[in-house]
Amino acid sequence: MYKEFSCVIYSPTFDVIYPVWNDKLWPGRKSKIESRSSLYWNPSSWYEWGNVSLTKKKDLIWQFEPTFYCAQARNEIIAVNSGFRTDNDIYRSRGLWVDPKYRGRGLSTILLERTIDQARREKCKYIWTMPRENAVPAYEKVGIKQIGNKWFDEQVEFGPNCLSVLKL
Repeated sequence: MYKEFSCVIYSPTFDVIYPVWNDKLWPGRKSKIESRSSLYWNPSSWYEWGNVSLTKKKDLIWQFEPTFYCAQARNEIIAVNSGFRTDNDIYRSRGLWVDPKYRGRGLSTILLERTIDQARREKCKYIWTMPRENAVPAYEKVGIKQIGNKWFDEQVEFGPNCLSVLKL
């Protein structure tokens, strides 16, 4: 049984999120952690050909500002996520992490719902992400579903991951 707790949910800067990503979500990561990723998913290729592959579009990602989300309890960050457009009407959720002591209490749902709401505010048609296998249930709770059965390690350091999408 979990103890009751209270936390504050807010939108911090990348500088607040970075240490969590660096030390807890992606420890020992070789590539530079940036505020957004250049990975790009094209929904038209998915619908037309069943393609779940990703490409990189380094220039495109810098056109759109990311939004960061954080849950904090007792002056400690206990959960984070971010979101940003990867195209004019396509949004990505990235970097979801919940402290193991606080898992199973709905924090991932709260942060993912905020990310989805931001995608809607930015008039996006899709939100996509690349969860690890153990995180898929958290995404499914908010309607983000895995596309196909493909798990991949290419283009990622902390896989395997799958491609998951929600049509908004």
